[in-house]
Amino acid sequence: MKTLGIITEYNPFHQGHAYMLERAKRKADADRVVVIMSGSFVQRGEPAIFDKWTRTAAALKNGADLVLELPVLFAAANAETFARGAVRLLTESGIVDTLAFGSENGNLQELQEAAKILANETEEFQRLLKELLSEGLSYPAARAKVLETLSQINSAILSKPNDILGLEYLKALDYYSSPIAPLTIRRKGDYNSLSLSSGYASASAVRKALTEENSTEAMLHLPENTHDLYNKALSIGTAPVFWDTLMPALHYKLRTTSIEELKEIAEVTEGLENRILHSIDSCYSFEEMMDFIKTKRYTRTKIQRILLHILLDIKESEVSYFLNLPKMPYVRVLGFQKDHSDILADLTEQAKCPVLTNLKKAPALLNEDGLAMLALEKTATDLHALAYPNPIYRAPNQDFTKPLVIL
Repeated sequence: MKTLGIITEYNPFHQGHAYMLERAKRKADADRVVVIMSGSFVQRGEPAIFDKWTRTAAALKNGADLVLELPVLFAAANAETFARGAVRLLTESGIVDTLAFGSENGNLQELQEAAKILANETEEFQRLLKELLSEGLSYPAARAKVLETLSQINSAILSKPNDILGLEYLKALDYYSSPIAPLTIRRKGDYNSLSLSSGYASASAVRKALTEENSTEAMLHLPENTHDLYNKALSIGTAPVFWDTLMPALHYKLRTTSIEELKEIAEVTEGLENRILHSIDSCYSFEEMMDFIKTKRYTRTKIQRILLHILLDIKESEVSYFLNLPKMPYVRVLGFQKDHSDILADLTEQAKCPVLTNLKKAPALLNEDGLAMLALEKTATDLHALAYPNPIYRAPNQDFTKPLVIL
């Protein structure tokens, strides 16, 4: 049987996701679909607007047969680490034939050419990159300019979020010598648009509408079979989840963390720890803190990720350690289609690392590295739950109390 893999966040699952999943499955001639999905936090350094079980159910209702969790260590990281963690999980699952990803470019050959250049940076590439960074350009902007200077590839390929992730997926496939074949689907709609007027509204637009308590209009851009899921979460108060709710926890963490400790946090570079620590003197809302910390050189998403890393105490050395282990510590199942339960049996048989379906059995299945990664996941889930609008549902240990999603 042919199995398609998709790396995603589904934050939340919308019509564009449904289009991409259906089209990719058809183009790959796949019989079933495995989704690697971020859990409680996403790559932009934000809490997922709905919990991972709600988002898993939405995926299973719309074509996914198996949903696996991308550990927060990779899910809330930069694009390269995000892609490497996810691609490695798909590869070590042992059951995926094709990786499909959306891209604004839509030209797989051009994306592969650019990925090859970026994966093998020459001395000249690194020299030009260093010069542009010293002039104050952000890393993404400097890298795009160098790519265009040294090749015939339009630098726009490094300015669109889905293209950027696609390039990292291709680099990761090559890095791990993965047998998985890549497939790209041209993305419909504007990823950054905050308008709900288009046929394929972005997840950003949907989240904005939910922020403004405009769920009625937001639902028009989500598959009808997900409405009950999302409306239930909104009505009981486990959603929407936003950064501002986590600000007291972040303030406490920063007030009890030293400059030296901040320097060890993932993605903290070049004195940024000073700006971060000084922000707590006057910034009490998330936007105030972002405005205080960000500079021309550092993107908003980078700052958001750093603040999340501080909350979760994710160190740069820790990310590097887990990224370079001989194999993944585990692969965790969030849910599956009961009509296609054979996919779970295949995963258990073919995976090159332990398969977790019941976390209570983790101590018997995992080594020290696996238990450490799972402990971080529990912390991330507990932190996310603390941001639920309704305090009744903020109980800890939900990773151990909530069952698999089976539809």
